[in-house]
Amino acid sequence: MGNQPNSWSGISAKDIPTTIELDPVIYKYTTSGCRVLDIGCGTGKVTIPLASRGFSVTGVDINAEALKMAKSTSELQEIPQSPLFAQTDATNLPFSDATFDMVIMQAFLTTITSKEDRSKVMQEACRVLKPGGNLYLADFGQTWHSRIYRERYINDLPVTKEEGSIIAYDKETGEIAYIAHHFTEKELVFLVVESGFEVEFFKRDEFVTRTGNRVNGFVIVGRKI
Repeated sequence: MGNQPNSWSGISAKDIPTTIELDPVIYKYTTSGCRVLDIGCGTGKVTIPLASRGFSVTGVDINAEALKMAKSTSELQEIPQSPLFAQTDATNLPFSDATFDMVIMQAFLTTITSKEDRSKVMQEACRVLKPGGNLYLADFGQTWHSRIYRERYINDLPVTKEEGSIIAYDKETGEIAYIAHHFTEKELVFLVVESGFEVEFFKRDEFVTRTGNRVNGFVIVGRKI
């Protein structure tokens, strides 16, 4: 997407972090049978369970290997309405306006290292939602009280060029695997409201990363105005 230095398209599916669990609040804003778009679906951790509950779900991701794994997993399960999967760039979604009742972004915006691309992603999410449709967003918050993250934010800044971003390295090669951005509350809320949404639900949370570190997080539900 754009000029991001870390394209997730080439990351091995098994190395894609998927530690955040779906917050139950999402079910207050959905009804069985509604059309759901899972942006950055990865290997289907969110897409497949939602489909098994009766939702009409489409998962999109830029990583072909992850999508292949997601599709294979879904085919092994007896789901009345199997989810659909498509490889695409979230800044240019291949769907018509007002197609979906809900859009989900679970630990996805953290992978977008360009402010411009984050805005494009959010605008696309708003475009494909029906009027009054909901955006469910869960992502990492800046965790300055943690020495581990405080040092990473500071030491990685010359490379990330953005406060609150960190570098993850490939354990085998030592090369940069990807860059992830952690948000402030103000930053994430303004991104939501400036993209055409009104905040319906907001929650501060604590997430656990794949390395076992605890990090601040946010869960937001926005309604398309």
